[in-house]
Amino acid sequence: MSTNSSAKTDETVGIASFIQSQEPAIDLFRISPGVPCDYALEEASTLLGCVHKLILIGVTDKDEDTILAAYYLSGFAKAIIDDVGLAMNKS
Repeated sequence: MSTNSSAKTDETVGIASFIQSQEPAIDLFRISPGVPCDYALEEASTLLGCVHKLILIGVTDKDEDTILAAYYLSGFAKAIIDDVGLAMNKS
């Protein structure tokens, strides 16, 4: 029984979300529950690497669309990290 509970803390809980509508407040995207946390963090790291490059390009080229893309990707990465944090705090 304890094996199952420890396995659950190694998986996303599916609570964190990103990109919400204003009226009514509805989550457009939510992290899926049950994703292994190590995989989720690896993907968040990849996203943040892309964000880093997009911000540099956006600032250098004064490209607002690139900056906006970085903004959305960073929100996605934050939701992944937040959901992993929630899974860790559940234990």
